[in-house]
Amino acid sequence: MRTTFIVSFLANVMLALVSLVTLPDRVAIHFGQGGMPDGWASSLTGTLIMLGVHCLLFCSLYFSPRLLALVPAKWVSLPNRDYWLRPERHSQAIVKFSQYMWQFGTALFMFMLFTGLLSLKANLSDPVRLDEGPLLVALVVFLIYTGYWTLRLLRAFRIPPKHQ
Repeated sequence: MRTTFIVSFLANVMLALVSLVTLPDRVAIHFGQGGMPDGWASSLTGTLIMLGVHCLLFCSLYFSPRLLALVPAKWVSLPNRDYWLRPERHSQAIVKFSQYMWQFGTALFMFMLFTGLLSLKANLSDPVRLDEGPLLVALVVFLIYTGYWTLRLLRAFRIPPKHQ
């Protein structure tokens, strides 16, 4: 799963770089009602913003499991942390949490890749206009996945019945 997470991040980086060389000097970076642009920036600024967001998200999701090893358990918000962060289960919790972060990160980056492609298409159209239909469908799918992922995370960090 880590490889898929990294590849989905790199796909977003590639899209940002392709957008930099493909798009005109002035691009829409925000769209309002009806898909009409209501925020503009230079192509370079738009690319730097997206690269910054992608890198910040990647680092947050990739390195957050490692914080479990560094931060005192009382500062960690994890279901049943007193059980999972005991020394005998600590490494298992880190591995499990890493997998969940990479799964969510992959879904997030795939959603961002799709919205980035929609933005690229919008900025190449005349007049500039974002197609809201596919965006709303992708958003609903992503939100449903987020709910499903959250339930799975909570289940994964339950206390096993034999230890209750």
